[in-house]
Amino acid sequence: MITHVETELAPEEALRTALRLGDSALIVGEVRSKESTVLFEAMRIGALANLVAGTIHGESAYGVYDRVVHDLGLVPTSFKALDIIVIANVIKSPDGLRRFRRVVEVVEVRKKWKEDPMAEGAFVPLMTYSAKEDTLKPTDVLLNGESEVLNEIAKRVREWHGAWDRVWDNILLRAKIKQTMVEFAEKLNRPEILEAEWVVSSNEAFHLISEEVSREVNYVDSKIVYERWLDWFKRRVKW
Repeated sequence: MITHVETELAPEEALRTALRLGDSALIVGEVRSKESTVLFEAMRIGALANLVAGTIHGESAYGVYDRVVHDLGLVPTSFKALDIIVIANVIKSPDGLRRFRRVVEVVEVRKKWKEDPMAEGAFVPLMTYSAKEDTLKPTDVLLNGESEVLNEIAKRVREWHGAWDRVWDNILLRAKIKQTMVEFAEKLNRPEILEAEWVVSSNEAFHLISEEVSREVNYVDSKIVYERWLDWFKRRVKW
């Protein structure tokens, strides 16, 4: 008599299966065992072309490195497959009675290190949390266009290559669109606006509008793009 049937795939096998599907993004939550090897393999070979990400417990960039290498047994040099580490922590109110979860740091992982990424300057903050303003603040590295990751991305876009001002302008445009969605979700009490379906639709509209504007004026004019996107968005929410 069969009393137990194992129907679930092991995490690492499920991840390899997902990789073979060739979708545009792969995100693995709570990386804590053998799947870490497959995840970093996907990052290293550029699988899926667009986004490979995972969540893992670690209070700092080095904490993530320590966890992945010393606890999970990943080969240290495989850590170079990471481009960006986003650190989220719990922040307490001054009276200690309230707790808030905040992104406290966005760190770029540089590739030119051999043994110890911390000692060799591999962790470069792009954004840091300001407790006074309760917001993320860009560092000089980001503001001055010294991010190696963003410059690598910019090289592949004709309009952005060698033009950091346009890259930064586009980043601010995308941030403004996200902020607008948050404000409408709160104002209309419609949290679904922040869910995947709406975000995907917004991204598609943004890219289509950007291409349209680029054809008309020979570059992505942020003001025009935002105005047209906002018009589309208001129609979508029936504002």
